[in-house]
Amino acid sequence: MPPPIILFLVSITTAAASDRACNEIALDQAYRYIDVRGTRACFVYTKTDEQYGGQLSRDPDGISVYAISKSGKPTLVYELPYAGTKGKVIDAFLLSVDGGPDEMLFVIHSIETPRSWDAVSDIYDVSVIRLQEETLVQDKKLSRFFDLGGNLVDAQGRTTYLYPYKNKKAVEEAVRSRLFDAIHSSTPIEGTMQEKSFLYGGELEPFLQDPSKMYLIKGDQITLKDSTAGWCKVSYTTKTKPITMWVQCKSIKFP
Repeated sequence: MPPPIILFLVSITTAAASDRACNEIALDQAYRYIDVRGTRACFVYTKTDEQYGGQLSRDPDGISVYAISKSGKPTLVYELPYAGTKGKVIDAFLLSVDGGPDEMLFVIHSIETPRSWDAVSDIYDVSVIRLQEETLVQDKKLSRFFDLGGNLVDAQGRTTYLYPYKNKKAVEEAVRSRLFDAIHSSTPIEGTMQEKSFLYGGELEPFLQDPSKMYLIKGDQITLKDSTAGWCKVSYTTKTKPITMWVQCKSIKFP
């Protein structure tokens, strides 16, 4: 049985060395490191730079992602969303987005909802990070697809929106979806409404504070223009003119 013991010791030594490398960035790690084809992704707690009355803020630490390449020099990749409340990395994993051998790093993160926000749950976000020339960079296009959000309810307490990407299974299903493929490849696709759904205005994202009185019904045909955080920007041709507005993606069936 000596060989397994030796391999086990080598594994421990390698992991310890990687942990030490991440500890050189910050002593407190928010999540175990992830190896992305020889480049380590470290998740560390970092102090915020905000000051109030000349004194540093006492708000909880933020979380940053650093890359340590084979050269050993750490570089900042991305600061996870921060709102002055406690946050945590829920999961981090590698996943292929196009069936090829190269995998991207997906990071599911959450923060406690500030009291002034409308969400009734924690705020979740998903960041997508890819390897580029032995370092890690955030893929802004794919990260925007997942974006961030929290559950919302109306004045009667009825749920009006659920952020759809809170766990690994949901992210994996999204990456395999026709919707994700269309956004990733920048290809317009057609879809069919599966239920009555109200429309929202907005350019880069839906303006939820001011919903319109317009809605689509089951069977209406739409063309996808954009998608973020479970919302789809769609184009629909009425009897008089075309309109382009936001609707929840869960209400649409794509071929």
